[in-house]
Amino acid sequence: MNINDISTQLLYTTVPIYAKNNNGSFSSGTGFIFSVMEQNDTSIPLLITNYHVLENAVAGFVELHIAEKGLPSEKSIRIQFNESIINGNKLGNLDLIAIPLASTLNELKQKGINIFYRTVDQNMLPKEEQIEYFAAIEDITFIGYPSGLYDSVNKLPIIRQGITATPIWNQFNGENVFLIDAGVFPGSSGSPVFIYNHGSYPTKDGIAIGNRLLFIGVISETMIRNEADAKSYLDLGKVIGSKVMYEEVTKFIQRINKV
Repeated sequence: MNINDISTQLLYTTVPIYAKNNNGSFSSGTGFIFSVMEQNDTSIPLLITNYHVLENAVAGFVELHIAEKGLPSEKSIRIQFNESIINGNKLGNLDLIAIPLASTLNELKQKGINIFYRTVDQNMLPKEEQIEYFAAIEDITFIGYPSGLYDSVNKLPIIRQGITATPIWNQFNGENVFLIDAGVFPGSSGSPVFIYNHGSYPTKDGIAIGNRLLFIGVISETMIRNEADAKSYLDLGKVIGSKVMYEEVTKFIQRINKV
């Protein structure tokens, strides 16, 4: 395994989330670790997922990779949570929640347990001029745990790819979202979505040689058509844009720093 490879590192930005809900049902989703750099060069790690993944949870756990000699191992640890996990952590009116991780990671470290993870950060967000010149059809990559499925031996998520179904620079139906044409299933909620081009990518001036990695949003909904006797998946997913997510994350950090 080449841990220095960008696509390999993206695998370690996500975690599976499993919840028991207040009606007795069980559900799963995806979370990812987003880091915010403060002015004093302190990095604040946040676990971000959809609010609806945890809205009705009374108990559950997230699973984190254990590091050995600075590298990911096949071992993991489950971090339990209860219904209080959503208290004060919702990101504005978005279907997103941010859970501070620093205290949990520090507690584990004090017990001699080091967690291997990588983060998505604000440097991966596309700049305004980049968004302006995005094509209507862009290749996208997202990482998560569809229907709770993952590599249980190596503790790794599933990588899926597709294309934008509506332009990133448009607000679909007036919301801060866009659609992707891809196999989005329940459990994918909370998956980070990227533009990841390896070797070359289009620009306003033509084709550029090199790699491009941009964090463009978070999957929030699987698009389903309800029929008389069954549901059918449309192979479409709704994505909350990373720009509006980051705006709410910034407000969230300011709020918790005042506490």
